[in-house]
Amino acid sequence: MRFNLVGLMGFALQTTTLWALVRWAGVGAGVGITVAVLAAVSHNFVWHECVTWPNLPPSQRVKRWLYFHLSTGAISVLTNLGVTLIVMNATGLPVLPANVVAVAIASTANFWINDRLIFRAAPAVRKSS
Repeated sequence: MRFNLVGLMGFALQTTTLWALVRWAGVGAGVGITVAVLAAVSHNFVWHECVTWPNLPPSQRVKRWLYFHLSTGAISVLTNLGVTLIVMNATGLPVLPANVVAVAIASTANFWINDRLIFRAAPAVRKSS
């Protein structure tokens, strides 16, 4: 539930950022998608650290941040760019609705990567007797 809440907030940030960049700043779809996704990925990492997986050791935060951006960030940028542009070209949808389709496709993969790889608890250390 917490993962989904963070994702929903990140989605709102991504959509708002994309809308502002394309509509107000006149940025092209590709650049707008990339910047909006990176803003959402950074936002989501902070919230996942504080809310979704708050009990992980702070000493590993930089490592998790790096892995998060290299995995979730890369998948999100590539999926959002690729799927959004394909949907736009195939259907004629504007960038925002096409990006909603891309986010839906990337969400499941991102949850699995985060839950199983990035924010997993460290294995318990066995004490020898």
